[in-house]
Amino acid sequence: MNRMFAKTLFLQFLGIFAVLCSVVACSDKHTAGTVTDTGNTVAEVTGVVHRADGKLASNAVVRMARVVVDDSLIVPEMLESVTDTDGVFAFDSAIADTFQLAIIDTSAEEIFYMPRTTAEAGNFDSIKLEKAAFFSSVLYYENVAELEVAVGSHFIVYLTGTPFYQSVFAGDSFSVMIPQGTWWMEFFPGDPQIVAKLQSSGVADSLIYRSWKMTSEVKPGDTLDVRPFLWSTAADVDTLVKETEEAAKDVSRLYGKVACKNGKPCEGVEVALITDLYGFTFMEGDSLEFDVLTKTDSLGRWWLNLPKEVPEDSFRVEFRKVQDDIVVQAGTSRYVKKSEIAKLKDTLDVGVDTLQRPASLLSGVRLVVDSQDTTQSSNCMVNSVVVGIKGTSHFIRDVSCDMLTLTGIPAGIQEIVLYSGDPKVISVLEKSDAVRWSYVTLTGVDLPENAEQKVQWITYTPPSKNILE
Repeated sequence: MNRMFAKTLFLQFLGIFAVLCSVVACSDKHTAGTVTDTGNTVAEVTGVVHRADGKLASNAVVRMARVVVDDSLIVPEMLESVTDTDGVFAFDSAIADTFQLAIIDTSAEEIFYMPRTTAEAGNFDSIKLEKAAFFSSVLYYENVAELEVAVGSHFIVYLTGTPFYQSVFAGDSFSVMIPQGTWWMEFFPGDPQIVAKLQSSGVADSLIYRSWKMTSEVKPGDTLDVRPFLWSTAADVDTLVKETEEAAKDVSRLYGKVACKNGKPCEGVEVALITDLYGFTFMEGDSLEFDVLTKTDSLGRWWLNLPKEVPEDSFRVEFRKVQDDIVVQAGTSRYVKKSEIAKLKDTLDVGVDTLQRPASLLSGVRLVVDSQDTTQSSNCMVNSVVVGIKGTSHFIRDVSCDMLTLTGIPAGIQEIVLYSGDPKVISVLEKSDAVRWSYVTLTGVDLPENAEQKVQWITYTPPSKNILE
């Protein structure tokens, strides 16, 4: 059973069960659910439930669910019953040969969980509950305005891979009874029609069913009180938990679309955020790293959280489509001004960008020493330089007087950046009052698509003693 089908089925089960119970009184002995295929298992499953103090547990919810084997994030198909006044529960048949069994007594705040059992092997005649652990928080959500889907305020909070779940409403505090242990929690819209709309709009399941792992174990009687959660199709996993309720309500992000060279929506494009336009943080290695933050969905859409820091007056988003470890298409967004996100409270649409086949650059840096500055060396080997393309991840370091090659560059009009390859020199200059253009050279270039552009012998003069002082 695939994940999408299983979760849709689970949501349908919740809706159907609620409707049935609103029309007729739910009996003490009943079987709920939309699927009753049990394979070879047809025997009735019955049991008796006692509370921790030995008294019979009446009106306790009993859930029988399939065992999750291949994917711990799958919501298991399940059947539900309720104990009668004698603490007895019964299912007409087992949901599968091997199944999970969960019992929840909300009035006594006690539970029971058997993650794997069978109708034949299970001893259900005298089940004893124990004190539950509690997972408490409040959930907020970000509406997906770009998709024109009203998510609504009804959500499901779910203990991944188990029969423990609870319906919650955004903005209201909730508390879920769970067994002891360290668990993954999952949050998703409670309306199956909304889930279907999100899926048909191209939103990946992993962005609809948001997962978060507990950082510590909970024991019987414990309460894990977690800061507000934010359900969002764009937020990173690390930012699903907010420091305050105000932060959870105050959501801002970047959004855009990417088209392939053929003009159609481009799926699976890697997206990087470039805030260091000049590559000054480039210190080690042979090239500046392309830090993949997300990928485009089937409709070419991407979302990113706002950058935590923008050292320049603007920043840019870079795209690349990789096939067999080779960049086959590349591109960049427009420069986004720092002022555009200063007080942003919702989503900034960066626009649509069309990829092209990447270009390459072959260039050389010729050393030109200021004859008036006796502190500068005329030896190429002691003068390293950094050469890159402004607003991209393409920066390399080498000694002057050598030819340099950059590949996989976004084609079109770009700016070549050139400065000293000594990080200490750049650090001193950045902290000084020196005008940036006295130690950084910018050269415009039009990079042809799927071809190499030769820009030979860019001249480089090491920073003078006066600038460094």
